[in-house]
Amino acid sequence: MIAVVQAYVIRSLLERCPSAEALLNVDEKLRQEALIDAIAEVLFRNVGDNKKAIVMVPSSSGASVLNTSQLRCLQPAQFASYEQLRHHLGQRPYRDIFFNPSGCGVPILLYSMVWTRGVNNCRENDFDDPKTGSMIGGHGYCTQELVNLMAFGRAYSNVFDGTKRLGSAQDGWCVLQGAPRRPSIGFLSLFEAFKCIEVGGRYKGPTSPVWVICAESHYTVLFSADPETDPSDANKALELYYFDQLARQSDRIRLTVVPKTLPGHLTTGFEETESMIDRCIRTKWKDASVDWNGSEVIL
Repeated sequence: MIAVVQAYVIRSLLERCPSAEALLNVDEKLRQEALIDAIAEVLFRNVGDNKKAIVMVPSSSGASVLNTSQLRCLQPAQFASYEQLRHHLGQRPYRDIFFNPSGCGVPILLYSMVWTRGVNNCRENDFDDPKTGSMIGGHGYCTQELVNLMAFGRAYSNVFDGTKRLGSAQDGWCVLQGAPRRPSIGFLSLFEAFKCIEVGGRYKGPTSPVWVICAESHYTVLFSADPETDPSDANKALELYYFDQLARQSDRIRLTVVPKTLPGHLTTGFEETESMIDRCIRTKWKDASVDWNGSEVIL
């Protein structure tokens, strides 16, 4: 969840900053504005279909809302416009809920998204399997359904383009739902390098040059600081920045990606000796060379 919100923060900064250097050196005030933009876009425009958003507000600022009994302290507050929600996110109690580093903003956002979309909509209309679908998987890890809910407003279980039907009309179709459209942020996965899943062109080519990276169980963000970058172009060399929001990263990590120039010592580019991030990158930019420009390569 934090990685997806981070991706939307960067998307907001791409729209707000006049240059790449300005984006990479924003002040705290602008970061706060971008964070408000990110939460409002996910909750209202994506999950709420640009029609509504519901924020689950704790009865007290000290409520942790991390177990079932504590959920009873939540009350729904509904917003009918993006501007209304965005305004209130900058005011108390919403500001304290989402922007307090020691607060409970992550679970509150999760509960608010599920309440806005509707539990039955998630279970009956979105999940591949209503009986097993969930937002939190084994070992407390985020599921693909949750990532998709934030990016598309639908808790679909897959990342290929459109829908696929399995079976037959006689036996009854099994409909699997993937990316319904190009989202504003993209998604790349190491599991595609493993040939376990297929990430479609819609997810690989979002409307903004920002991608959530799934490397096994860990999610990070890859983005271009140049707002003129065409995120659907997989053939042009470009500069990307990598950010791990859980690693207390302070150094700027810049990657130079040049498609169709696979280093001679590699056969596929997906060898186990290669960085997980490099392998994720090559699922979109085929046979790319990836230069970490002096930064330590994250294996």
